[in-house]
Amino acid sequence: MHRVTGCGRRARAAAAVVCLGLLVGSVSARTASAANAIGFAAWDGGAIEVHLDSMGDAARASGQAGLASSMAGNPSLLGSAWAHTGKWWSLQLGALDGVRIRVEAASPADFSPGLAIWAIGNAGPFDGGTTSFGAEIAASGFGTPHTFNATGALGDAGTLWMQQGQGGNAKELLGYAVSGPSVVGATGWDESIEHGAHDRRLTDDYVASVSGNAGAGFAELQLGGVQSGWYLIYVGGTDHARAGGLYDLHVVPEASTAALLALGLGVVARARRSTRSY
Repeated sequence: MHRVTGCGRRARAAAAVVCLGLLVGSVSARTASAANAIGFAAWDGGAIEVHLDSMGDAARASGQAGLASSMAGNPSLLGSAWAHTGKWWSLQLGALDGVRIRVEAASPADFSPGLAIWAIGNAGPFDGGTTSFGAEIAASGFGTPHTFNATGALGDAGTLWMQQGQGGNAKELLGYAVSGPSVVGATGWDESIEHGAHDRRLTDDYVASVSGNAGAGFAELQLGGVQSGWYLIYVGGTDHARAGGLYDLHVVPEASTAALLALGLGVVARARRSTRSY
């Protein structure tokens, strides 16, 4: 019969410690990509996550912007966004014909809001991303997400901290809307930051269309053909010349323009049939 000597026991114990260290290191490596670089704001009612599945559902939240240029226009960041001075909201959407996302300032004279929305998919809500992932440093000298790229496609400079397969689990930037002025000249991440609403999708995997509008004191995006899954919203100021202030965020499922047109055509057709029957 094989007998374990004291030396053998010590060797096996040492090997076990090494194996445990490797296991802990492996777990640490896996969890390092979800370091919760950002946190979520609460929706009205106190929930951190909301679920909208059908027409008639709605979600609302309110915020206060102490920095008027947290999303765009901050000269210290060469116009780029600052994750920790804006607010983030997490939500899960069912398969919906359309969704309207609107942020509106209590005082348009004080605050020019902007918003961006990313698709996260069905694996769960946004994991928070990783601070300073990949040693990303902007031209302004700051790392992510102290400054980040809120208007560029995932994979662009300033987005790796939140991108699936990199520092986070976000799948795609769907679009953004800026009510303040466009940022002219070199930006922190060499991104384009333009007034108005912009479709930034690279695929149709999560929504079929993105449109919207932006003006004095408001910014909104309208998503069409929404696939079920998790989504991430960021709201911040876009005009450094303003003082900042209170605002409201509304997310409302609604019929898409195509559906409304189809409904209208149906009403017209029924009216014509009714007229012919007399």
